[in-house]
Amino acid sequence: MKRGYVLGGAAVVVIVAGAVAALAYSGVLGADPRTPAEEVLVDPEWLEARRDEVVIIDYARGTDAFSKGHIPGAAHLPREVAWDTVDGTSGMLPEVDQVVADLEAAGVRNDRPVVVYDADNGLWASRLFWALEYLGHEQAHLLDGGLRAWEEAGYEVADTPRPPDQGDFTADVRDDLLAERDDVLENIDNEAFAIVDARSPAEFRGEDVRADRGGHIPGSVNIDWVENVSQSSSFRPIGELAELYEEIIDGDQGPAVALCQTGVRGAHTYVALRALGYEQAQVYDGSWAEWGNDPDTPIDS
Repeated sequence: MKRGYVLGGAAVVVIVAGAVAALAYSGVLGADPRTPAEEVLVDPEWLEARRDEVVIIDYARGTDAFSKGHIPGAAHLPREVAWDTVDGTSGMLPEVDQVVADLEAAGVRNDRPVVVYDADNGLWASRLFWALEYLGHEQAHLLDGGLRAWEEAGYEVADTPRPPDQGDFTADVRDDLLAERDDVLENIDNEAFAIVDARSPAEFRGEDVRADRGGHIPGSVNIDWVENVSQSSSFRPIGELAELYEEIIDGDQGPAVALCQTGVRGAHTYVALRALGYEQAQVYDGSWAEWGNDPDTPIDS
């Protein structure tokens, strides 16, 4: 695996056989209780056909925007449910019990699929999608293109919120989906441990500094999260995503840890990897807000 370089969509040249290997990777690891890779991203038609069978969550939009238009039956959750300041580090997942309580208030149940969406590009919806999977929900989906795609497909929007039914969700935390600082430190020199930095190239190079120190984790690879997105604000087609990530992820790899500044762009990368069938994707929740503010962590620029 090549380490410590910047990738852009136009710069990646990969043979088709490599894309097939990425898509087939989930088969190497055996059964996974989570949503199948091909159902991680769903389109408006999929959702409309199942609207009465799923819990729909409108995530991280403002209450005013939600009131002006949302998918009928959707419950609204603010971004703080899965992204808050914890022990001085911004953008962390709050305590599990609190997240579970908020999810239950939005109607989330273990035995009912959940579809999350945001305004358009899936950036914030990805954060909640990852949180649901980390907490052990086995039927999480993301509406590709969000509310924008729903409206462009010609489906109705509601402007009167409907109180959701109380949910019943018991968490079964999957620690293998979250990386902490020590996990990353211990594996910096591990060639089977991919560190994928979803920040901008300027942040990666240390030119755009958003912590005490700028730069990147040694050995990490920079794939800006915007490379995951097509011109329509949906995720790129699977074949294009496979080309984008094939150089750093293959069937012989171990975990692939995604990070950014505060774990949101990294969660978008997590969803891209999940859609590709890569089951060992993780999010470094502390991300650069933790790493870049810790004087004891190594940094390259």
